[in-house]
Amino acid sequence: MGQVPEPMNRYLRFGLLPLTLAFAGSVRADDTAAAPADDVASVRADNKQLTDELASAWKESDRLKAELATAQATIAKNASDTADIQKQLDAAKAQTATPPPADTPPSSSAELTEAQDKLATSLRSYSVLQDENTALKASVDKLTSDNAALTQQLDAAHTSIASLQVQAAMTSQIDPLRTELRQAQDESSRLATENVQMRTRLAIQSPSPGSSRPMPLRPGTAAAIIAETPPPAAAAAPAAKTYVVAEGDTLTKISRKFYGSSSHWQEILNANHGVLKDEKSLVVGSTLKIP
Repeated sequence: MGQVPEPMNRYLRFGLLPLTLAFAGSVRADDTAAAPADDVASVRADNKQLTDELASAWKESDRLKAELATAQATIAKNASDTADIQKQLDAAKAQTATPPPADTPPSSSAELTEAQDKLATSLRSYSVLQDENTALKASVDKLTSDNAALTQQLDAAHTSIASLQVQAAMTSQIDPLRTELRQAQDESSRLATENVQMRTRLAIQSPSPGSSRPMPLRPGTAAAIIAETPPPAAAAAPAAKTYVVAEGDTLTKISRKFYGSSSHWQEILNANHGVLKDEKSLVVGSTLKIP
């Protein structure tokens, strides 16, 4: 009767649990820093790899359960065979224990010898069955232990994959936040520059203390030129400009190209609702209106 082969459980040697816990730890250690642009792709790739390994582990678990059921059925059959042999052994012992009469014919002696041979064969078969039964019980115990360990690793891997999916969703929101931060910084720089210019003009044009007349301006200075220059007449509305989107363009880059500041990207977006759905839907070769 064949013995159940020992399962080669690679997940017990190279388990998912160390890999997933190590990766989840590294993600948690880095989530307070600014993630690089390819973090989302990396997390998704690791997530797919862990998902594939989880599916393979489930298949391995099903295989172990099938081997366990086969081993248990074999043990039950061995127990039945052992009971039958034990009955034969008891009957042979009882027959051997009865001494033959003095006038037993030769044929009875031959039958007795045959019974003794059968008894010896039954004893050997019984010993072999006991050894196989012991080996099968050990295999069943090992399969049960392996299955329990694999189940724990599957649960841990499933938890880690769920955590990685949350991390990937959070990381995918970093780029829009960076864009908003950059636009806010550009707007702040523009307002600071305008503030400095206004302070300079006020300092140049303000009258001396105690005087009711404006401070005389030195001819030829910028302030004098500004004061002497009559206000310009209302200019005609400039003709609308257009721009063809090139590789690598963004609305902030186009805004800096035409206005010298990236803060006008929203105006460009509003003027091109028929072409753009949002600031990320630029198509190379499309024509934009520049208000």
